Amino acid sequence: MGQITGLDRTQQSFWSLEDMIASESMVRVIDRFVETRDLAALGFTRTRSAETGRPGYAAAPLAKLYIYGYENGIRSSRKLEKETHRNLEVMWLTGYLKPDHSSISDFRRQNIKPIKRLFREFVKLCRDWELTDGKIIAQDGTKISASNGCKNNFKLKTIDERIKRIDEKIAEYLTGMDEADQAGIDNNDGSVPSQTPNFAKLLELLNRKEKYEGYKTQMQTADVTEISTVDPDARMMGSPGKGFDIAHNVQIAVDSKHHIVLDCDVVNNPTDRGEMSKMAKRLKKRRLILPKGRTAYLTDKGYYSGEDLAKMKKLGIKAIVPRQDHAYPKGQPEQFRCTHFQYNPHTNTYTCPMGHILSLSASRKPDPTRLRYHNKAACKQCPHSKNCISGKATFRTVTRSEYTNTYEAADRTYAQNSELYKLRKQLVEHPFGTIKRTMNGGYFLLRTLPKVRGEAALFFLAYNIKRAVNILGFKDIMHRLQLSFPPFYPSYNFSRLVFHFPEFLFGSPVA
Repeated sequence: MGQITGLDRTQQSFWSLEDMIASESMVRVIDRFVETRDLAALGFTRTRSAETGRPGYAAAPLAKLYIYGYENGIRSSRKLEKETHRNLEVMWLTGYLKPDHSSISDFRRQNIKPIKRLFREFVKLCRDWELTDGKIIAQDGTKISASNGCKNNFKLKTIDERIKRIDEKIAEYLTGMDEADQAGIDNNDGSVPSQTPNFAKLLELLNRKEKYEGYKTQMQTADVTEISTVDPDARMMGSPGKGFDIAHNVQIAVDSKHHIVLDCDVVNNPTDRGEMSKMAKRLKKRRLILPKGRTAYLTDKGYYSGEDLAKMKKLGIKAIVPRQDHAYPKGQPEQFRCTHFQYNPHTNTYTCPMGHILSLSASRKPDPTRLRYHNKAACKQCPHSKNCISGKATFRTVTRSEYTNTYEAADRTYAQNSELYKLRKQLVEHPFGTIKRTMNGGYFLLRTLPKVRGEAALFFLAYNIKRAVNILGFKDIMHRLQLSFPPFYPSYNFSRLVFHFPEFLFGSPVA
């Protein structure tokens, strides 16, 4: 029986790149999306030909190359350069251009803001196509490793300890030098003893001390307690599975209708406190949130902040956030916890579980943001004081924050929408898993927050394009993209344009 064999490699064939690409390949969607955007209006460089000097690569092919690369987990400029020589889809997408890695890298570095605008441009299209409705939005953050190792991250305490150890080593070397000098004098022959310290080691210690003192000066000048020497904006953060990692905190907001990522941001705040209202404000400005409190905004308890919740109320957005667990004294019975002290707004007093009234403390320097209530006489006579009072205190104090009313309103909102809150994980965890596992997004290549934000925008732009294709189908999204380009756009490649006519005359649209 015969075997199936391939063609002779030396045989000449007549084919084009168009013949080698599948009719419903993702690269065709990427190509049409970029071709139908006004890259000059978005701020991309080299969108017009230069009159003098050596011509540079146009913006459109490189933008397509990066979207394709991030969608397929190919992110470094050197790997993308290799793809231009061997990947047929990349050859078709870029028109057989073969830029070197430095040209590819420079494009990303010089177009950080335009890349973020391109991400928002696709989100706007998704809104116009009714792929988002703004009824339920979930926000969460994840830690993604920065381009900065743990050995290049220093805290003030760590630097002080290292300087102290270096001083001890230097003292040992100097003592050894004195002993060596004395030994040479005692020998009366001028020979250098074998125990003479290594002067190169001593010089290395002095240089290291100078470096650490420079880091310490930078930290004191910037009034920070941590410094990263490779990526100055990276911070040490808690990371699941790693314990601690030098990372960035990536924030996203996801619409519930089709899991489209509406916005993304990168911060160096290790916690999520204060990030909810910032993102919600941007979403409202871009009309991605429904007015009059009709949007349910879901976040986990890491966002439970009185100041942030108050801002959300001011924005007119219904935030559904679970309450953070209190840190109760060890061994304290549940009935004596602060949640069982009832507040009376008419008398501005608290009633303890035993029925005693706690009045506002008459402090000489009252803090309007944190009011304290107590009843020393009642606590002194109460038989349950040992279970109620913790530590060395002689009476129980209850503190009321300026945001207590806000917290109580948020707790009521969460209680009324606890079933709706269960949607949060399946909305916002899925994009992070896709980015990290299938798009090679467990770490950043770029450094400093502005550039890292641009890289995050590339991730979620590629993610949103894949989501839209899965929702609409290839032919539908190609048709919609074709209809979305401006009436007069001279830079569009009309050789790739296929016009569609009304379905009732000519049948369903064909890409």
